[in-house]
Amino acid sequence: MKLLYKLLVGLIISISSSNASAVIRIEASTQDLAAIAKSVGAQYVNSNSLTLGTRDPHYAVAKPSMIRRVHQADLILLVGADLEIGWLPLLLKSARNSRVLPGNNGYLDLSDSVRLMDVATGSVSREMGDVHEKGNPHYWLDPRNGSKIAQAIAKRLSLIEPAHAAEFKANADAFSNTLNSKYAEWKKALQGLKGKPVITYHNSLLYLAAAFDFTIAAQVEPKPGIAPSAASLASLLDIIKKQNISLLLKEPYYEQRSSDYLQQHGGIKTVVIPQSVGAKEGIDNYFDLFDKIVMALTKEG
Repeated sequence: MKLLYKLLVGLIISISSSNASAVIRIEASTQDLAAIAKSVGAQYVNSNSLTLGTRDPHYAVAKPSMIRRVHQADLILLVGADLEIGWLPLLLKSARNSRVLPGNNGYLDLSDSVRLMDVATGSVSREMGDVHEKGNPHYWLDPRNGSKIAQAIAKRLSLIEPAHAAEFKANADAFSNTLNSKYAEWKKALQGLKGKPVITYHNSLLYLAAAFDFTIAAQVEPKPGIAPSAASLASLLDIIKKQNISLLLKEPYYEQRSSDYLQQHGGIKTVVIPQSVGAKEGIDNYFDLFDKIVMALTKEG
């Protein structure tokens, strides 16, 4: 009887210890969010991304493997502002996991933690191109927003696992302090861009421009998501000449033909900007991302 009692007590302690050290399973819509979540959650989280940093997250596809992962998740992190509108709602519906549905603690839309730019005023139609009515969703490309993302994740993790709230807060504060220090270094390195006009391929580098004080004169796309035509490229050549623009910034997954044309006829340099953690080899965390962006801009700019 005493032996049975000891076994039962040992089993209860074992189960309690297992629950106390349970890892929070996080699925993020991008590698950027997954990386920040790992910095905040440390050993208490298993943080993964549903998409690859080498791909445009607008156009992900809800795969069976993703459905299984979301079914098992404790927390879903999304960029929001309708960035994932084409695939995440279907994924959440198919996964049948009430913990991570909107309104519950396991669902965190990070766009609520930042001030969005380009919020639409008035009615929006498909004739305007791929316009995000709620605002431009590429806010992670301003490192100052990285701190806000980290703090929001820390608060949500604290609701899910209150026992480690102090550690989540400390990790988020340490992340923010490092980011603030690094931001000062990055901004100093890019001070030569201050006030200069550039052209971007898509309207996705607005926050990067705000963070480092350069201006965006135009986009290669005549409307968001609309491929450039011969006429629209000719108009860009006029802008390049009139404003003496020397740089075109683009993400690696956009076509090269238009950039080559503008370089050949307008003398403009094309700088490929890694837009996400995982976009290229050596970008394993949020700090790496901006190190590589700054390197690209200082090397070619």
